[in-house]
Amino acid sequence: MSKTVLITGASSGMGEEAVFQYVERGWNVVATMRDTSKANPHFAALNEVLVLRMDVTDAPSIERAVSTAIDHFGSVDAVMNNAGYGQLGGLEEVTPQQIRAQYETNVIGPVLVIQAVLPHMRERRSGQILNVGSMGGHVSLPTMAVYTSSKSAVQNLTEGLAKEVGPLGIHVTLVEPAGYTTNFGSNAQPVANRLPDYDPAYSAMAEFAATSVRGDLAKSMAAVVEITGTDAPPLHLAVGAFGLDLVRGRFEELMAEYEEWEHVTRTTG
Repeated sequence: MSKTVLITGASSGMGEEAVFQYVERGWNVVATMRDTSKANPHFAALNEVLVLRMDVTDAPSIERAVSTAIDHFGSVDAVMNNAGYGQLGGLEEVTPQQIRAQYETNVIGPVLVIQAVLPHMRERRSGQILNVGSMGGHVSLPTMAVYTSSKSAVQNLTEGLAKEVGPLGIHVTLVEPAGYTTNFGSNAQPVANRLPDYDPAYSAMAEFAATSVRGDLAKSMAAVVEITGTDAPPLHLAVGAFGLDLVRGRFEELMAEYEEWEHVTRTTG
């Protein structure tokens, strides 16, 4: 019997591509999104795909979608927490409301989905949760601090969750993408009032984005599908080689800084 994956944020980008990659490899897919009218028209022709409304900031919609998915396909064997967006702006420019909204979608949303599906997975003593983080969770960027901090939170939640549910037969994977040619940029939320003093920070971010090597979306999502449902999937899966190189450099810088100041650290023990 085919296994079933539930994907959040399946109306575009990585989530949309993941739908096709899972179907190609024999999975049933529950493609969830806030507005089902935005579903790819090709989903309707696929018997393996069930499109459902889910807003990850609305707990009742999550509960309904998970319940419907189980009723329809018999089980949910994997969840891909993909829904999210980016909040732009210097930290001084971003409003508290924007920060809360970012965390409600990118952090609290995945937690609510996990909490909704875990009783089903615990009962069956099997399943896999894939949380889409970001290489930006390791490397913060100018005018992206709010977004990257939300992905750092996802990283730590994922690692802690893995230790909690591993003994129950449930696998957890943090999928860490780098940049892709998707609508992520157009969906990013700007600040209402930009401060001229931060123009250099915006320029630095624009230069970084322009020189970044984009990943292959189809190959990346295919890689995610290939490790889903396996006996020993990785806890961390980087997709997009540019991001891995970036993070490796960041770790080297971090350890060098720790070592430079270790003589002070050792006085505090």
